[in-house]
Amino acid sequence: MHLVVLRFSAIGDVALTVPVIAQIKQTHPEVKITVVTRGFLKSLFSAVDVNFLEADLNGRHKGFKGIKKLHSDIKKLNPDKIIDLHGVLRTHILKRFFSLNRIPFFSIDKGREGKKELTRKENKIWKQQKHSTIRYADVFANAGFPINWKTESIPHLKYTNSKAEEVWAEIKTESTATVGIAPLTTFKGKTWPWEKVEELVQQLCDQQIQVVLFGGPGDKKILDKLTLNQTLVSNLAGKLPFDAEIALMKKLDAMVSMDSSNMHLATLAGIPVVSIWGATHTLAGFGPLGKNDHLIAEIPKEELDCRPCSVFGNKPCFRGDYACLNYLSSQSVLEKVILATKQKL
Repeated sequence: MHLVVLRFSAIGDVALTVPVIAQIKQTHPEVKITVVTRGFLKSLFSAVDVNFLEADLNGRHKGFKGIKKLHSDIKKLNPDKIIDLHGVLRTHILKRFFSLNRIPFFSIDKGREGKKELTRKENKIWKQQKHSTIRYADVFANAGFPINWKTESIPHLKYTNSKAEEVWAEIKTESTATVGIAPLTTFKGKTWPWEKVEELVQQLCDQQIQVVLFGGPGDKKILDKLTLNQTLVSNLAGKLPFDAEIALMKKLDAMVSMDSSNMHLATLAGIPVVSIWGATHTLAGFGPLGKNDHLIAEIPKEELDCRPCSVFGNKPCFRGDYACLNYLSSQSVLEKVILATKQKL
């Protein structure tokens, strides 16, 4: 049985497919899986026994003609079933094509209505939505491959990379602990104020805790500012492929992240994750995997009931002042970081 799995973006959402696919392979070892996603995400799957097909969405597979070519490329793999974990226009079109080939196609239910009710301005319905990984597991189950999936207990993933070892040897210092921080995101509604990030870094350094900064290549310049006059701070933004980044994260005592891809990468590494939440909320189904609920840093509902105002953090603040982020102190986050460094998941 050959399953072709579709999930093209974003980085965090693609990362969340990894543990689910790993458990599918453990539960159904006879199944062959080919993952179809963007080429730069390939290393995310190095810890799982899968094949890979690049979705070149800016080149060969761009536009409607590109979708037809992607259909043709996938069809050449002789799949028995298609598992759509994305549920976007591109995959809807692919579903039409594969229906003509009589190849079964199973798509994700994104639960859009429940998320709308959670994030609307008035009369919110405060209800936990299914976690994305549960939605992924549901698609496999509908295709005939059920697993016993639990978000608090995910498969151990063996990420190894010699580059990670080299970089770790270069940056490791004498310290009481080593903590990763990924402070930048795409959207304002998910980004903690910069001055609070600076405060947290200084507070950690004052306690002789080493800080390792993570981000994309475009984040390097701004993150470099946090390394000035700080011997305990290193900036790895854009330096490592994903598998090496996760392998290095395994060496950390904890990770601090916004609601972003680095939060999910750190959970794949199996380390404690302090996650900072503003306009978005774990109730929408994108919270960190593993036993990290007690490490969530946010303004409680009793103090600020306007959040969440967005699923992705890309909408204007209802209040206009982003109180959900501005009112969250560095001291409150520091306390959770200290707690995280003292525990083992």
